[in-house]
Amino acid sequence: MKILVINQYYPPDGTNSAHVLGELAEDLARKHQVGVIAGAPSYNVGPSIFESAVSVTRVRSAAMGRETFLGRGVDYVSFLFLATVVALRAPRPDVIVVMTNPPFLGLIGLLAGIRHRRPFVQLSHDIYPDIAVALGVLRRPRIVRGWRWLNRLVRRHASRIVVVGRDMAEKLELEGVPADKLVFIPTWASEPGPSIGDGESLRSELGWAGKFVVMHAGNMGLAQNLGVLVRAAVQMAETDPGVLVVLLGDGAARARVERLVAEEGLSNVLLLDHRPKEEARALMAAADLHVVSLVPGLWGCAAPSKTYDIMALGKPFVAAVDAGSEPARIVGELDCGAWVPADDAVALADAILELKSRPLDGVGARARAGYEARYERSLSTGATLEVLEAAAASN
Repeated sequence: MKILVINQYYPPDGTNSAHVLGELAEDLARKHQVGVIAGAPSYNVGPSIFESAVSVTRVRSAAMGRETFLGRGVDYVSFLFLATVVALRAPRPDVIVVMTNPPFLGLIGLLAGIRHRRPFVQLSHDIYPDIAVALGVLRRPRIVRGWRWLNRLVRRHASRIVVVGRDMAEKLELEGVPADKLVFIPTWASEPGPSIGDGESLRSELGWAGKFVVMHAGNMGLAQNLGVLVRAAVQMAETDPGVLVVLLGDGAARARVERLVAEEGLSNVLLLDHRPKEEARALMAAADLHVVSLVPGLWGCAAPSKTYDIMALGKPFVAAVDAGSEPARIVGELDCGAWVPADDAVALADAILELKSRPLDGVGARARAGYEARYERSLSTGATLEVLEAAAASN
């Protein structure tokens, strides 16, 4: 079977979506012929660890970066145009797979499916324009209505829509997508390498010994709502000086976070630059507790993949998200941390201090057991393969 996959980011891009797609393509290529259309590497580019039989076609789209909406918009539009041309001219695949980066990528799946007379499957990792509306960056009703009409068109023609959260499936059902078209397959975590260790030597090296380290690792985007963690740090600075908040990564909101930390004069917050995957994992393993946060209003719109990396490392986490969101469900079902409402800094600080007050080995062990049972890589990539084979066979 020939599988054509389209997404703007692909290794050696350093985004989480790029890494996940690299692992998915690698696993699919063990059984089928896989071709990927992606943009030129442009974001936190590092050494590629993928050496499979995947054929990658790079389109030379703009690379202005993700730091501004204008730059991101130019990158998206140029990639969409060039990738559409390449997809329409590509040899006929058996099934077409599109992700949601950039948000209009489903259009290419629709057009390529019509051109090649083959089914397309959408891997839905986030829902736009809802995220942009929740962030307050899209306020024009006509654009929102037009975008949602376009989404309905794409979803109507998709053979299957794979969603990464149960709340996302519920949201799309409420918007009229038939339940039998939706397949819930969570994102996964790669097994941490043997070099991770227990983190004690790294903690000593970093000066974290004797501290209770609370970490947010990954993209520092507007959707991550890191202001709530900074506000919680302000409260904890007054009540427990033993807590150190570490923010690892970069993104569009990093400069804003740096300003907030400076304005508050916080000595209990440390910002670390983006690190390669394995180095970041070592730092994550050295933390005591992690935070997964989103802005209010993103129920059904996103399921942060960092959640599964945290669980794979056997670490507990606090989910500061809307009630019923995928991370909130996980932490409740597995008893591997705590849930607090999105944007409630007081509740977040209280939850961190409550978890600090009790042994966390058992909580982390439950997170690790949940990872092994639900989120190991082969489970999700195997389930995705079954969806693609069924879609190709149904045409």
